[in-house]
Amino acid sequence: MRRTVGMRLPGLIACFALMLVVLAGCGGSHVPDDEQADFGASVVARYVIVAQQKCNTAGVPDLYECAEAPSSKTGERMAARVALDVYRIFQRSCYETAGAEKCEAMVGAAYLKASAQETHRSEANAKKPPEGG
Repeated sequence: MRRTVGMRLPGLIACFALMLVVLAGCGGSHVPDDEQADFGASVVARYVIVAQQKCNTAGVPDLYECAEAPSSKTGERMAARVALDVYRIFQRSCYETAGAEKCEAMVGAAYLKASAQETHRSEANAKKPPEGG
């Protein structure tokens, strides 16, 4: 059973990476390159935010250090590695079509937008009354 779970995660990562490459500029000619890159940037931002939260909780705020930390049950190492891999894939595919400066600006904007949404979501959840009460 453990082997099945271990094999599924790399497969899912590879599948996602392929999808990201296709969406970020290698296919889908019906979608403009800017829209593909924006989508890819938003995906990168979401993965980085999740990884950053896990790594911060584990006391290793630097994603690169977190990706090299010993494995744990909380999964921060895997989250950091996946986020960094998704970012590298985005860079490779986006840089070819839009250039480094534009791609990095898109990732930065997507990160700020996703962070603001996450903060808003957290604040809204904190204001909710407890259920059943």
